[in-house]
Amino acid sequence: MYTKILLEAILYLPLIAIPPTVWMSVFVLTVIVAALIYYDRLYQRMAKHQSRIIHDFNNRLALILNADKTNIWTYDVPTRRYQRMNAEGVIDKLEYTPIDFSRFFNRNDFEEMRNEIFAVRDGKKVSVCLQMRGSSSETVSGPRRYEVKVSVLRRDDSGKPLTILGVQRDITDERNLRERERERLLRYQTVFNSSLVDMVLYDENGILTDINDQSAQSFHIANKQALIEANQHISEMTSFDNIDLDNLEQMRCTALMDLNKLDEEGRKSNVVKLQGKLYYELMIYPVRDDFGELLAIFMEGRNITEMVETFKRQQQSMRELQQATERVRNYTDNINMALKMAECRIMNYMPDTHTLQIISDLNMPQHELSQIRSLDVIDSSFRLTARRLLHQMDHRSLKNIDTRLKTIFHEQDGENVWLTFNGIPMHDEDGHITHYFGMSRNDTKLVRTEMKLKAETQKAQEAENLKNAFLQNMSYEIRIPLNTVLGFAELFEKDHDIEDERIFVEEIKKNSNALLALVNDILYISRIDAHMIEPKLQPTDFANSFDTHCHMGWSANSKTEIKTIVENPYEHLIVSIDDDMLGKVIENLAGFAISNTQEGMVRAKYEYRMGMLNITVEDSGEGIAADVLPHLFDRFSHNQDKLQCGTGLVLPIVKGLVELMGGTIECSSELGKGTTVWLSIPCELISSEKKKEFI
Repeated sequence: MYTKILLEAILYLPLIAIPPTVWMSVFVLTVIVAALIYYDRLYQRMAKHQSRIIHDFNNRLALILNADKTNIWTYDVPTRRYQRMNAEGVIDKLEYTPIDFSRFFNRNDFEEMRNEIFAVRDGKKVSVCLQMRGSSSETVSGPRRYEVKVSVLRRDDSGKPLTILGVQRDITDERNLRERERERLLRYQTVFNSSLVDMVLYDENGILTDINDQSAQSFHIANKQALIEANQHISEMTSFDNIDLDNLEQMRCTALMDLNKLDEEGRKSNVVKLQGKLYYELMIYPVRDDFGELLAIFMEGRNITEMVETFKRQQQSMRELQQATERVRNYTDNINMALKMAECRIMNYMPDTHTLQIISDLNMPQHELSQIRSLDVIDSSFRLTARRLLHQMDHRSLKNIDTRLKTIFHEQDGENVWLTFNGIPMHDEDGHITHYFGMSRNDTKLVRTEMKLKAETQKAQEAENLKNAFLQNMSYEIRIPLNTVLGFAELFEKDHDIEDERIFVEEIKKNSNALLALVNDILYISRIDAHMIEPKLQPTDFANSFDTHCHMGWSANSKTEIKTIVENPYEHLIVSIDDDMLGKVIENLAGFAISNTQEGMVRAKYEYRMGMLNITVEDSGEGIAADVLPHLFDRFSHNQDKLQCGTGLVLPIVKGLVELMGGTIECSSELGKGTTVWLSIPCELISSEKKKEFI
C-alpha cells in the first residue's frame, strides 16, 4: 500500500513546479521508504519461518514429553508463580499460586519440593531429583508417582536464578511393574521354600539351579548350596538316563530308588545322606517361551515310601477291621432286636449343646432334638415337668433320671403315647458330668392299665362318697320335718280339742311337703354329683322364657308388700342354651331372693355381651352376714340368725347347674341393704332384636 502511494506521488510531481533541492529530498525520502518497506517484508518472512520452526520444535518436544510421560513447568522466582507446559509444548500463560499448584501433588511431598526449590534458588544445590506423589483424587487406585528434576533455567546479570525449571516424569507404571515383579519373585520364593513337597529347578541346559528346603530334608542334604554348585545334570537321576530336553513334555512318574546301589555305583552325590530304598512320585513341568524354546525345567515330587508302607499296613488292617466289623454288626443286631422287642430307645442328653439324642436303631443315624423341639413333643400338661427335668440336667445334677411323660404322639387306637425316661449322669476323668445316658421306654400299655385301674377305683370311691353324702344329708336335714310330723301325729292320741286338729293337720302337711322337697333336692344334687345330668343345648328365645322363670320363682312365696321388677331389654333373643337347666337356676335364685325379703323390692335383669349371658338378681332384704357369705353355696348353709336358708340345698344346686353349663356365679351382700347375685353363662347367639327404648 505504501509503494502505491509513493508511485502516485512521483507521477504527479512533474505537474508541480518544484525546486531541484526539494526534488532531491523527495527522491532520497522515496528510496528510504522503499528500503524500509523491503526490510519490513523480509522481517515478516523471517518471523513466520522462525515461528514455524519453533512450532515444529514445540510439537516434537510435546510428542517426546508425552511419549515419555513427562511434563515441564517453571517457577518464577520474583513472582513466586508456577507455569505449566500445555499440550502443544508451549509454556501456558496461566499462572498458579503455590496453593493452587500444590493441588496437583501430595501436600507433604509438595512442601518437600518447595524446600528443594528454595535450596536451588539460594544456591545451596545446583539441581535436585526427588520422587513425589500426585493428588489422591487423580485415580481410583491411588495417587500417581512422579520423578521430578529441578534446576535453574534462567539467571539475571548477577547470576541469581530468575526462572527454575521442573521436569516431571510419570513413573507410576514403572513403579507398579517393579512392584509386581518383586511380588512375583517374593511369591515364587515363598511358595518354593515353604512348599510341603519337594521342588527342584533346572535351567534350559538341564543343570540344577535351585532346590527347596523340603527336598533337602527329604534326601537328608546338609549343605544345599554345595549340591547346587556341583552343577548336577538332570540325566544323572536314575529315572532320566536318556532324557531328551528338546522334546521334553509335562509328565508324571513313580520310581523305586535304591540309594545304596546308586552309592555303590558312584552315581549318588556325597551331600545326599539318605540311605535305603524309597518310593518317589515325581512331576516334571518344562517351561517354554512363546517360540517354544526351553527356558527352565521345574520338578516337584514327594517321598511316598511311608505312604506305600502305610497302604500295605492298611490292607492288613482292613482285613482285621472287616472281621471286627462283622462281630460288631452281630452285636448291634442283637441290641437292636432287644430295643425293638422292649419298645425302648437309647437316650443321650448333652448339657453343653442342650440337645437330646435319640437312637432307635444303632445302624441308623441318631435323631437330635433341641430343647424347644423336645418340649413340643410333650403334652402341654406335662411340659412343666419336662422343663424342670431339662433344667436339672443343664445344671448337671447328680440325681438319676426317672420320670414318665405324656407325649403328643398317638397309638393306632388314638391314645397318647407315654414314655418313661431312666438315665444316669456320665463323668469324665476329672469327675465332671459330660452327658446323661439312659433309656426311654414306651409304657403306654402299662399307663393305660394303671389309668383304668385308677378310674375304676375312683368310680368305686365316688360311689362310696355319694352314698355317704346322701346318708349324711338325709340324717342331717330329714330328722327335723320327720320329727315334726311324728310329734303332731302323736298329739292325736293325747287329749286335745277338736279345733286343734285342723292345726295339727296343717303342720303335718307343711312338714310333709318340706320333707318331700328335701328328698327331691337330695336326689337332684346326688345326680349332679354323679355326673348324671348334662346340658342339652337348643335354640331358645330367652327374652320370653326369662319373664316366665322369674315369675315362677316369685309365685312360690308371694308377698304383696314386695315389688317384683323384671328388666328385659330384648324383644327377641335367640340363643343356644339348656332352657330347663337355666330356668331352674333363675327360679331358685328368684325364690331365694323373695324368701329373704320382707318388704321392698326384688329385681331380675339380664344382658348379652360377647358370647356371655349375664343375669343379675338383687333384693332389698335383710342381707347376709359377712361370716356366712363365703359359705353361701355350701350345702345346708344358714343365715345370720343361724336359721336354715330354704332347704339348705337350693344355692348348692344352683352353683352345680351353673358350673355344668360352663358358667360362673358370684354374690355380694350387706346386712340391712340386701343381696345381689351375678351369674354368667356362655352361649351362642343366633339372632337378637332389642326393644326401642334400649337401642
